Amino acid sequence: MLDFAKLFGLDGRVAIVTGAAQGMGEGIARYLAGAGAAVALADIQQDAVEQVAAGIVAAGGSARAYRVDMAQEDQIVALVDGARADFGRLDIVVNCAGLQHRNFLEDTTSAFWDTMMDVNLRGPFIATREAVRVMRADATRGRIINIASNSAFHATAPSLLAYATSKAGVAGMTRSVAMEVAGDGINVNAVCPGNTATPGQMTSTGPSFPPEQIAKFMPPIGRVGHPDDIAAAVLYFASDAASYITGQTLVVDGGQLSC
Repeated sequence: MLDFAKLFGLDGRVAIVTGAAQGMGEGIARYLAGAGAAVALADIQQDAVEQVAAGIVAAGGSARAYRVDMAQEDQIVALVDGARADFGRLDIVVNCAGLQHRNFLEDTTSAFWDTMMDVNLRGPFIATREAVRVMRADATRGRIINIASNSAFHATAPSLLAYATSKAGVAGMTRSVAMEVAGDGINVNAVCPGNTATPGQMTSTGPSFPPEQIAKFMPPIGRVGHPDDIAAAVLYFASDAASYITGQTLVVDGGQLSC
């Protein structure tokens, strides 16, 4: 009989999840912890991420919260080194933290652009670089899972120029890193959500979408995505079930890109 618990279980493994205070990141952290992983939860919202970690511990899991600004290189380096020191190993890194602030082209300043790239692309790059350094040193057959977006492949709405560009960069980085570290037994993949209901959408800044554009966000499946939809895809990539998959971008958008 096939042992599904072993195939998808993460007992004994340690995962870092960035952006874990709410939304997709919180869902991902709970899924990985539920599958048996010890989880290092990172977010700039210290109180919120500590609450998520406490909830995982109360449910019988293993978790620890870290306050991290993903625009600050020294804090990302400290996160990876700290999680490795605190838990004794590092097997999985999920780069989920991100911003979806919006601006039309002519209103996009260099400072706005740089902020989006720092958090959405530069931050995951640094976390990936540091994770690979640790995994190689420990000879760990690790997993790196990046959260990109279906906007990386298709212009979904006006004012998402900087966001879409950053997520296209994440998709490209995923493929390039996967090729470079395949010989080390490290798998690198990306999950690309579509319209997913998260608290982060409510705090994004920028122009409102017109009603006709909002209507286009409803995918053929007939509902918007939930954080659990994304968490399930991440759990698959983190598990042994995906051991022969690397360099891939899995779109989880209810069929929106098919329209």
